[in-house]
Amino acid sequence: MIRRQNAVLALAFSVFSAMAIPAGAAINAGDRLNVHIYNHPELSIVATVDSSGSIQIPVVGTVHAAGLESNAVAYVIRKRIEPYVPFPAVDVQDTSETQSLFVSGASGGVLAYSPNETLSAAVAEVQKAGTIAGTNNVPPSPNALIDRFDSSRLDLRRVIVYRSGRALGAYNVIALRDAGDPGPVLYANDTVAFSNKPIAVKVVGAVNLPGPAYLWADEPLSDAIAQSGGVSGVAASNRIVISRPDAADQIVAFGNAAFNEPAKDGDIITVPTAPRVTVAGMVDKPGTVILPSDFTLVSALAAAGGYNRFGDLRNVQVVHQGVTTHYNIVALAHGDLTNNPALSDGDTVYVPEGHKTDWSLVWSALGGIGGISTLYYNVVHH
Repeated sequence: MIRRQNAVLALAFSVFSAMAIPAGAAINAGDRLNVHIYNHPELSIVATVDSSGSIQIPVVGTVHAAGLESNAVAYVIRKRIEPYVPFPAVDVQDTSETQSLFVSGASGGVLAYSPNETLSAAVAEVQKAGTIAGTNNVPPSPNALIDRFDSSRLDLRRVIVYRSGRALGAYNVIALRDAGDPGPVLYANDTVAFSNKPIAVKVVGAVNLPGPAYLWADEPLSDAIAQSGGVSGVAASNRIVISRPDAADQIVAFGNAAFNEPAKDGDIITVPTAPRVTVAGMVDKPGTVILPSDFTLVSALAAAGGYNRFGDLRNVQVVHQGVTTHYNIVALAHGDLTNNPALSDGDTVYVPEGHKTDWSLVWSALGGIGGISTLYYNVVHH
């Protein structure tokens, strides 16, 4: 008897829904739907249509609602739930009175709609809501409900406007701005859809926001570093590796002419972390130093303030992975570059005390750290 009553109720409700819901009352992303399943309050919910146009219903799962009328959504839910609830009666009401613009493809979200708002104005609001890479402490625009993102990745040469599920067209917003054209007037509940620029460059390592950067084909590789928030304070900025699909890897310093070249899809930029080296013993400032550009022993000693008066220049020790090697810095004056090794992250440099010899006089005669560094550079590069 109960099943028969439910069946009659479901049939009556379906007829009523078809009469009560006017054609064209399409649901949009951001709308709030009151989903009522009669005699089953545990399955009845109020759900907000997400940016993909869907809602989540207990037992039923994901139901696409955007572009459909309320009675059509109710029909889908009813058919989905029939295996679990005999003769279900489902009511869906759109309780929203939205005055919003919806954004997809940037970070997704909702913008407050203003009458006669144009596409250019809406795009500017999206750019304002997004934050430039590395400035996550900046709050988004007060009238935007958009997650923060780097707006420089967006392809503003192709922005699509959807209305009631149909594309009005793809617009080059940059060209519109250059021509002083505000673009089409938007209506409430329109969706502004963005895509990323076509060239994907992977930026990894010691940058503030590692991950993919998106560029146009005529943008230089340096823009990928900028979009990734720039190199971090611990980057080895003169040992950046550029890997390209059709060329051998390059190891260059940031600012090298290679970064002026146009980006190519599939490029990879690896920014290594500068080695951290512990310097102890007879130096002015013992402790951990960072070597951002020159990884050599002399550079580590310079970062630690140089030798004090009684540091033994002939017996400087480097501990690398538990193995101690002795170096004679004075021999560098005679061009022996083997006494100025490259250091690795985690190495320890120890300058022992000498035999009360004031090695600072020898150091001065050699031209100090700057002189030895210059000698080392000249020998290596000439």
